[in-house]
Amino acid sequence: MKVKIRQARIEDIDEILAVEEEAWPEGLRATREQFFSRIEVFPEGTLVAEIDGAIVGVVATEILKYDLKNPIPTWEKATDSGFIKKTHNPNGDTLYGVDLSVSRFANNASKALMIAVGKLIIRLNLKQGILGARIPRYHKFAPQVKVEEYVYGRRNNRPFDPELFFYTKLGLEIVSILPNYIEDPESCDYGVLLRWRNPFYGKPFPKLWSWLFRVKK
Repeated sequence: MKVKIRQARIEDIDEILAVEEEAWPEGLRATREQFFSRIEVFPEGTLVAEIDGAIVGVVATEILKYDLKNPIPTWEKATDSGFIKKTHNPNGDTLYGVDLSVSRFANNASKALMIAVGKLIIRLNLKQGILGARIPRYHKFAPQVKVEEYVYGRRNNRPFDPELFFYTKLGLEIVSILPNYIEDPESCDYGVLLRWRNPFYGKPFPKLWSWLFRVKK
């Protein structure tokens, strides 16, 4: 089934919340107020994935001025607790991932949304994309395995955690481990900072051809 990507609209929020409920454990789901704020503050930065006209996934982003040598320690500080009103900076150099949620029946939507995010980074001529990934299976190994071994280790030449495998397969690189990044018992509150470098950053290409990377409204 073909996945279509477009900008989110306020009237999409009920469907978006249904996807959030399916994708995230209770306590980690975004609220109606958060999505309203994200769409209002940075309309280009919240995208939905549709299959046959039904929303099956959503990704929310913001623009920051980000220093990898001094990473923002928590998701709450990086995202204004998910509202992005105080953190979104149109003059920044980094597209920061606030939320990625996909129905369990539409895994192909995750890749389509991430590709759309990459296109947005290129079109806006930003230096990089940054996100803090969960490691939701780590709680099963935490008593025996240090988090560094879990994050950087490999089994059959792939990361232990399926979320890290998904992101690294798309070309993101692991930068660092952030303790107490988000209140997430499955990840033992860890986040893994990931980066995608824009190969066209600082070049005239995006300005001349940015229409090629535009997402439908």
